[in-house]
Amino acid sequence: MTESGQTFNFEGNSFHGPQNFAPGGSAYTTQGDGQRGELDRLRELVAELVESLSRYSDGDVNSARAYDQASEMAELLEETSPDGESVRRKWSRLRPLLETLGTVGSVASIAGLLGNLF
Repeated sequence: MTESGQTFNFEGNSFHGPQNFAPGGSAYTTQGDGQRGELDRLRELVAELVESLSRYSDGDVNSARAYDQASEMAELLEETSPDGESVRRKWSRLRPLLETLGTVGSVASIAGLLGNLF
């Protein structure tokens, strides 16, 4: 393995161990900013969600509730180091509303990042 800055190069003829990799091959991966990058992505997704929900919050009670919850979650995430418990609590209220509104893609992406971060 060679390392250059944030890029890692894995090369080899065969790998052994619990993963049972096939012989031969190379893999290149660039290390991101880790949790900071994931937190920024989560902030982006929640901001997009808030914007999307703002278009529908006037006509439907669930949409209005989801908009309020998403806006509050966005505020929590603006902290330099958001409180994980508060974010998870807010998500537990928001997620069921989103599922009834059919925003499955947003739910899955946000849930995945929340699981990694908090």
